Amino acid sequence: MPEFNLVDREWIPCLMRDGNQPRELSLRDVLLEAHNIHEVFDDSPLVTVALHRLLLAILHRNFGPARFGEWKELWKCGAWDGQVITKYLEQWRHQFDLFDQTRPFYQVKRMANAGLQPATLLALEISGSQATLFDHNFDATPPAMSAASAARYVIARQAFSIGFGKSEPFYLQDSILVRGLTFLVFGNNLFETLMLNMLIYTRSRPVEWNGEDLPVWEQEEPAAPEKVGTLATGYLDYLTWQSRRIHLLASDDSPKTRQCQIQQNLVLADAQGILDPFKCYREVKEKGLQPMPLNPAKALWRESHTLFQQTTQTKRRPEVFELAARVEAARRCGEIEAQPAYSFAAYGFATKIGQAANVEFWSRERLPLPLTYLTEPYLVESLRLALKLADDVGEGLKDSIRLLARLLIAPLSNDKNARQPDAGDVSNLVSGFASEEFYWARLEPAFKKLLTDLPEDQRANRAAEDLPDTRAATEWARMLLETARAALSKTINSLSGSARELKAGAEAERRFNGLMKRIRETHPRLFPPKPETGGEE
Repeated sequence: MPEFNLVDREWIPCLMRDGNQPRELSLRDVLLEAHNIHEVFDDSPLVTVALHRLLLAILHRNFGPARFGEWKELWKCGAWDGQVITKYLEQWRHQFDLFDQTRPFYQVKRMANAGLQPATLLALEISGSQATLFDHNFDATPPAMSAASAARYVIARQAFSIGFGKSEPFYLQDSILVRGLTFLVFGNNLFETLMLNMLIYTRSRPVEWNGEDLPVWEQEEPAAPEKVGTLATGYLDYLTWQSRRIHLLASDDSPKTRQCQIQQNLVLADAQGILDPFKCYREVKEKGLQPMPLNPAKALWRESHTLFQQTTQTKRRPEVFELAARVEAARRCGEIEAQPAYSFAAYGFATKIGQAANVEFWSRERLPLPLTYLTEPYLVESLRLALKLADDVGEGLKDSIRLLARLLIAPLSNDKNARQPDAGDVSNLVSGFASEEFYWARLEPAFKKLLTDLPEDQRANRAAEDLPDTRAATEWARMLLETARAALSKTINSLSGSARELKAGAEAERRFNGLMKRIRETHPRLFPPKPETGGEE
């Protein structure tokens, strides 16, 4: 049987700081050279998240930290202690072999009661749907998957597996990260990134210990699946949670695999009430705190203010943001050298309505993270107002486009009995114009600039009930109106130019101008009067 030990074989995809092509590195090299690696990055957002959790489990096991003071000392080092890392990985090296016959990494021994499936099924984005999991009529020679790819997808599958269909010993259940978005904070290199996501680790946090807390490879006898649920023994157990019993069948001649087995394994006990520290939670009526879901129809930046709002009984921002707030406070006090801004990314996917096993949409969004938003509530409120203004302008554009669509289908008439346009036809025509998509897509770069500039511009406007008339805010307001007008003009110009269409376009522009005038009058400081030009906008 081939050997593929993750400690020293190359399998983790990394972007290097020297700007060269992406490279695959061993587990040992990734940790020892973290300060020279830009970031761990895989084409699959799920793999990216899962690899960070694996690395964090190893680091927490070796370095804690149990107090923020210890965290600051680790940060000041700028790199991990190579002797500690090397000793640990050598001690447990025998548990990191992907094809070990008795205990393969993140897997189980071959199962007598499980059928064989193509190894590509491990990748949700490759298989497209888990429906094939229950179809045994696959090609006798499924495509081969390299050991490096198989390792990445096995780890991702433990965190991201959709609960759908029959299995043994009970029906498949969702893995711990399936629902809601997962957030990671990014520094200037992989060492900083791991540190910015490395929470204070004690017997009571982030997950209260329920026994000896060990990562799965150190557990002498891993837990067996229980339909009623299993308690995580602590944070390390949770980070390496095994939601599926997986077994890779290795090729005899090379470290590749074509087939695998997949069955249900552990289900996290609801009674434990674990809130994942990498998720944002909001209270939902009769359900309690629920993770913020991915919305395929709305980019994350349009709701970014909710991520920064300080934690209360009804909402909880990602715990990694709480750590970032402490980093900012320590930076301001001169206790550590750090930047006032980093970045964060959100990862997740959505399934089709009524088709729980069919992945419809993947997301990997990245935004700037000026840390002052995490410590200054007034800035979050200003950001909320800026996004509300964007929504108001967007609603004005939407109303104008709907008027245009109605007039194109059924022109205005003084006859009360004249045919009224069908609402479905209007909606279909509006959707075909894609004016709103144009508006929101064009605003994203401007929003990222606003997110960065607003803290510098607004230090003297903490009590403002409206957006202050600062450079950042007025530029944003101007961009909103210009972008909405461009979206409307683009739609009208796409028409053929018949008399009927010209009339409809003129009516839509008249409606748009009136709605924008109302918005300008509501926010006079953001829209100072223009010099007289002899005509009206």
